[in-house]
Amino acid sequence: MKVGIVGAGNMGSKYLKKFDLLGYDTVVVDVDGEKLSKLPDSFKKYTDLDDALEREDITHLFVATSPNLHVPIAKKGLERGINVMVEKPPSLNPEELEEAIDLAHSKGVVLAVSEIELRSSSVRNLKKPQKVKNLQAYRLNLGKGYINPFYDLAWHDLYIISYLLGGFTIKKVVDRGNLFDIEGETGEGSFTLQVAWNHSFLKREWLMETEEGQVVLDFVEDRIIYGDGTTVEKDGVDKLELMIKQFTASPSFESSYRALNILKEFEKFSG
Repeated sequence: MKVGIVGAGNMGSKYLKKFDLLGYDTVVVDVDGEKLSKLPDSFKKYTDLDDALEREDITHLFVATSPNLHVPIAKKGLERGINVMVEKPPSLNPEELEEAIDLAHSKGVVLAVSEIELRSSSVRNLKKPQKVKNLQAYRLNLGKGYINPFYDLAWHDLYIISYLLGGFTIKKVVDRGNLFDIEGETGEGSFTLQVAWNHSFLKREWLMETEEGQVVLDFVEDRIIYGDGTTVEKDGVDKLELMIKQFTASPSFESSYRALNILKEFEKFSG
């Protein structure tokens, strides 16, 4: 198996460390030759993606560039029969992503979207309550990411909501610049989600009101606190490493279809 990564920036470098740890034969592509020169010689390095795809027998390609380039790059891999995982958001419009999903199906390979928080200890070890009547979620970050906090941060919580609660509908979005307030409904109840860049403090937390009491998911400490006081601490499994291993062993379209639904909800508020 030979893996490739397009983009050797912040997220790309994290992938590279895991590939090295896992002993993968790795190809890295980045237009910045100087950046590539600083990487270990154990990696095969290219500044041109087409050249890398022509010369290297890559079986799994990861894309960690700016979001507007995710699908165009992914399509090059899919066209060659390569399984591809892109970082979030995979695109800025659902039509582009849907075309890429269709292309993957036609080539007999898989297009997936990074859902790293599904591999967090808090999500994997949660004993799902019978019904979540209300959810208050917060993802307040100290730093800044791509596009805006809606696309960059809310994305994580919305794919977790889809995974745990069976989908959602966004009813209201309030844009305050570096902070967004989002209101919506799941199949079980309502939710509010607040996300922010450059916030004065770090907070990544879910407060779930259930028929059995409140359940707290603390994504900073990666632990679960149940209504009776029982706490399930982080189990020590690295979530990025787990996501990579699962994708290379058994790639699936599930994340792409969740991403497509998220983009369709986002499109309602893009104006």
